[in-house]
Amino acid sequence: MGTLYPLRTFIIVIAFWVAECIAFPIFIKAQWPKKCPKSFVWKVIAASIFVGYGIFAYCSAKNAWGNKFLEVFARDMVIGLALGWLGDVLLHLTALSKKEKPSKAFQGGSFVSGLVAFLVGHIFYVIAYLEGIKAVGHWSRSTIITIVIEVVILLAAFVAVELFVAKIKLGVAAVPVALYAATISTMLVSAVTLAIYAAKYSVVMSIVLALGALLFVISDSTLVFCMFGSEKAKNSYKLKVVNLTTYFIGQMMLASAIFLCGSINLAPVTL
Repeated sequence: MGTLYPLRTFIIVIAFWVAECIAFPIFIKAQWPKKCPKSFVWKVIAASIFVGYGIFAYCSAKNAWGNKFLEVFARDMVIGLALGWLGDVLLHLTALSKKEKPSKAFQGGSFVSGLVAFLVGHIFYVIAYLEGIKAVGHWSRSTIITIVIEVVILLAAFVAVELFVAKIKLGVAAVPVALYAATISTMLVSAVTLAIYAAKYSVVMSIVLALGALLFVISDSTLVFCMFGSEKAKNSYKLKVVNLTTYFIGQMMLASAIFLCGSINLAPVTL
């Protein structure tokens, strides 16, 4: 059974959004042109807001957990948000402790740990979306095959644009970036697939979920230019603003998808 949220719950949701929209612009300004202790504090605050929002959303939607697949979807989404927080902290600590160029940072343990945290976070997002597909009753062999084909096409397009159009030189980062690209491609395709199937239950949730995943991918894509692109791209404040804005708004929208899934009415299903 879906959850009918009281007014105070929506007020709290608005408060989370207002807090995030205050915190992340302050972080963006503080981290330019160099990351510093002040920017670290504000990044932790901004990341903590979307994690706190995700946890609040999960707790608020608990009355909808008659469908166990939907419950697993929400739980794994929260884990994905938490791993994003961990990745944020580790990557920023790397920037504070190292004076190396971003392309050299792959040799550092903290950077690799941060990248792994985001990678595992995306894996949890993928698992969440697949559980969501099960929840709405569209899990089948044809669905899996379609997702795989679409991931391959999207990944090929991503590689073509990054390497041949933008002429990005990844160097030693080629393998981990390729692995990460494959993961975020799977994440985006899975999210859009779930959004399409869930639209008959909640159009709003479907739109929010798909946009959140898309913004996350846009953020990761622009990050490649910020780290491995031309000197102009690396020193572009506008590009960094796009990178970070799409990231934080994307995470907030994914947290909102958890909140909105509580209003979906599905038949009880057990694992």
